[in-house]
This record gives sequence, structure tokens and C-alpha cells, in this order.
Amino acid sequence: MAEERIIYTDPNDGGLRIITPAYQDGVRPRGDTDEALINRIIAQSIPVGTTYRIVSVDAYSAEVTAAGERTFRGAWEDTDGAVQVNMTRARVIHMDRIRVVRNAELVAKDITFMRAVEAGDASAQSTIGTEKQVLRDIPATFDITTGVSTPAALHAKWPTELPARE
Repeated sequence: MAEERIIYTDPNDGGLRIITPAYQDGVRPRGDTDEALINRIIAQSIPVGTTYRIVSVDAYSAEVTAAGERTFRGAWEDTDGAVQVNMTRARVIHMDRIRVVRNAELVAKDITFMRAVEAGDASAQSTIGTEKQVLRDIPATFDITTGVSTPAALHAKWPTELPARE
């Protein structure tokens, strides 16, 4: 039997779970078959009554490639027997990442602002205040829906007010 993956949707949080059996873990009982290992994992790990499917590594790899960006793995779902990206959830994940970078920029601006206050530089304070407001407005003004229908397009969308990602 070729190596396989077990895929199911967790009924508790709706997240996609992918189990990779430890075929070579050294703890398996002697003479244990791959099928017995898979059945034991299903019995121990998947909630009773939960639908699951078993796919070969090759099929799983093809599904993951078709789903696109692993960046949005938290938005993956098993739809019609294939791993796909839920774009609504992917947008939430992407905006959360934007917020993390935005928050770091706000902290950096706080330092610059305090230096301007200490120096009594009202012009710099005003400029920095405006820059901080632009950063604060990003979640409300940055559009991650228009023209964004794929995970790759979403991943490419990034506010120009923030530093470029590495």
C-alpha cells in the first residue's frame, strides 16, 4: 500500500485536518499492516460520525497544489472531495497578517512621535500623526475583495503604505 493521508473536517471548529500516518515510527506492532495502522488512527483520532476520506500522497499533493497558496492553509476545506481554499476565510487570514505588520509600523511611529514631542517639533508631530492615521485606516480602506478571486491574487495584494514582504 502506498502512503496515504486521512482528510476530514473537524466538527468542533470546522477546520480541515490532514493526518499523516507515521508509517516508520518504530512503535507499530510487529506485523502491523498499513491498513491496520490507518484503521487505528481513524478510530483514535477522528470523532465518531465524522466523514473522512483516505487519499494517496500523490492525490493529496495534487489537491494541495490545486488549492494554491499554503499561506492560507487555515482556510482550506474539503469541498466536493478536494482540498480548496475558502476565500472568505483566506481574506480574514490575510487581513490579520496585514494588521500584524501595520501594528509594528504604528509602534515604530510612536517612537518617532515621542522624539518629536521631546524636541518640541510640532510639524513632525503633525506629519507623524497623519501617517499613523493612514496606518490605522488600512483595515477599513484596503480592498481585498475587488479583483481577488484566487489565493495567489489575494497573497499578492498588499498595502503600499506598509513595507514590502520578504
